[in-house]
Amino acid sequence: MNCPKCGRPLKEGMLYCEHCGGEVNLVPEFDAQVEDSIAEGMQTVLDQGFDDQEPEDPVREQPKTGLLHKKAAVCLMSLMAVVLLVLSVWAALSIRHRNWYRSAEEQVSSARDYQAKEKYDSAEACYLRALELEPDNGEYQLELAAFYISLDREDEALQIYRSVVLNENTASQEKLSACQGITDYYSAREDYRSIAQLLVEFDNEELKTAFADYLAEPVSFSHPEGIFTDLITLKLTAAGSGSVYYTLDGTTPDEDSALYTSPLYLEDGTTVVSAVYINLYGVKSTVSTATYVIDTSTPYQPEIMVYSGSYTEPVEIVAEAEEGCSIYYTIDGGMPNASSSLYYEGLFASEGTHIYKFVAVSEAGLVSDVITRTFTVDLSGETYSNEEAWSLLVAAQIEKGVITDSAGTVADQTAYVYIYQYLFPISLDESTDIYYLFAEVNRETTATAVGTYIQHRTGLYYGVNSLTGQVVRITLSNGSYYLN
Repeated sequence: MNCPKCGRPLKEGMLYCEHCGGEVNLVPEFDAQVEDSIAEGMQTVLDQGFDDQEPEDPVREQPKTGLLHKKAAVCLMSLMAVVLLVLSVWAALSIRHRNWYRSAEEQVSSARDYQAKEKYDSAEACYLRALELEPDNGEYQLELAAFYISLDREDEALQIYRSVVLNENTASQEKLSACQGITDYYSAREDYRSIAQLLVEFDNEELKTAFADYLAEPVSFSHPEGIFTDLITLKLTAAGSGSVYYTLDGTTPDEDSALYTSPLYLEDGTTVVSAVYINLYGVKSTVSTATYVIDTSTPYQPEIMVYSGSYTEPVEIVAEAEEGCSIYYTIDGGMPNASSSLYYEGLFASEGTHIYKFVAVSEAGLVSDVITRTFTVDLSGETYSNEEAWSLLVAAQIEKGVITDSAGTVADQTAYVYIYQYLFPISLDESTDIYYLFAEVNRETTATAVGTYIQHRTGLYYGVNSLTGQVVRITLSNGSYYLN
């Protein structure tokens, strides 16, 4: 006996070839072609055996000698039939053993022959064997899928089509053919949404391009949402030959909403644009939404509640602007804008003579006309100036052990220092006394470039009485300052 794979002689009783390692099948496996060969061989033998026998004449009695010859002939024929049957089985098994190791191409050829003879089980067996030999052969997979379609076994065909598309080793043309098979299946059932979902799942740009009409990509807007100081023209774009529907009040658009045919002109105010794309097959995209604020009106200049003049006591600057605007100012005569100092409630005019300029800036960035105030603040009648008050505060903090020197050094700490930032003069508790207000600031000293630093307020405030030099703790609550 020879090895079925390499053809070399095998030793008796061996289950594996000592040359190639191939398995020796003592009992060959089932094969559709073998079964047909055996059946045809047996039927031929039986037909020939019975055709050669002459029927006995029931009327005429045969001579005894003739009868013996007749029986001998029958026995001989039966023996020949058995021999032929054994030879036929052996031949069929030999064919089966040879055919099992045929190439995938030969298996597919046999499958086509069986399919033509309507022997579908045998055809399927050959197709499956071919794919065992070449599992990544997209051509054979597509042929098997078409075979299943012809037998109304669509579910199995769809599984094969998906496998072809998702297989990285499959050629582009075979992927396209598989996707076409899927498209044909769902199109026949008018289930276009499933086609769109599968195209998204496959995430293959070539397939998306080839079958773009089935997709429903979201609508894109020519401008990102935001605040604009000019009127804008908004274009809605969608890929495909379908239609775009939109609303301008934030509601969800559908086929009954306004049909987009030309750019939208957005005017002053807030507009919420929502749009949906519906392709030729009725598949809807997700809804795209954007909010646009158009503000082309210049805001009114802020109103300053205190007039220009000379003052011998602290002057609080009270200012108001129209809703939606913020106030910015400068004190050096420069033109203010949104990059200037932001006005805050409780702002006091600085000592000396300063020209304050204020503007209102809208959310859209539009700037009002400038309003100017000039303040001369002279607190020379006070015993201490704000610079002297700072020195008194620093001395008090050193005495308490909060800091160790005027630079704000903190004991056993090199990562930061405490500094005391002068804010403005204030009066407290309906007293006529004036206090210089200071905020404690934590300034980092490490990991900073020369001339730069990171700092933040600690939340502690101190006051220095301008007449007595007394240092006190001050609390900020609800925008007002109180003695602690």
